[in-house]
Amino acid sequence: MQKRLVIANWKMYVSTPKEAAQWMSQLGAKGTAAFPGVDVWVAAPYTLIPGLAALKSPMVKVGAQAVSANTGAHTGEVSAAMAKSVGATFTIVGHSERRAQGESDAAVYANLQAALAQKLIPVLCVGESERDPNGAHFEYIENQLTSALRGFNKASKLVIAYEPVWAIGKSAGDAMKPADLQEMHIFIRKTLTAILGRAVADTVSIIYGGSVEAENAASLLEEGGVSGFLVGHASATPNTFIDILSLCKKTLRVKKSKK
Repeated sequence: MQKRLVIANWKMYVSTPKEAAQWMSQLGAKGTAAFPGVDVWVAAPYTLIPGLAALKSPMVKVGAQAVSANTGAHTGEVSAAMAKSVGATFTIVGHSERRAQGESDAAVYANLQAALAQKLIPVLCVGESERDPNGAHFEYIENQLTSALRGFNKASKLVIAYEPVWAIGKSAGDAMKPADLQEMHIFIRKTLTAILGRAVADTVSIIYGGSVEAENAASLLEEGGVSGFLVGHASATPNTFIDILSLCKKTLRVKKSKK
């Protein structure tokens, strides 16, 4: 039975220790057995990572929203070593919002390498800004993956988050269609196989981020083929996030019953 992975990317929506504690309490009230087969990760602002890590929740893995390969004289930057030292176990790398602020492919590669050096699991984000009728967006995704994963340590863990920029911020009805997601999922898996070899590529979870709501989560999983979600704004509201987790659990149960 394939496990699901759901990552809450809080961005700046959950911003205080009190809000973070309330969120964790509401999720924890469901109990550790509430979502069997579903791994829950939280990408929190740097200021909240130590408090979340101190909770030692059996349900939630805590990580960073970004890390920097820089050290020394770089005001405002947080290195992978610094994030790990306060309890991060993974980090998002190359999120579309970071790329939009000027983070280059070279920087994404360097940041991913820095994460691996600290044994943080990188959640590498890739995604096109628009769909090209001639299929140029596939080449764009291939280039992002090839650039970031050159020389990848094949003994390391890796998650790929596909986040088409054009689908972010839309309603569930206007977001990516499951059939289109399935096509991209297959393409990403084939590209990973070409870069990493099949044995390693098969261990990589491919998740989706782009206007994920309770209304479309089940169809994206069952028809789109992905292993889970990177959830942005919807993850800030515990009830909404719990609904998405519940749908992930149900799709696992459905798949199991078909065997």
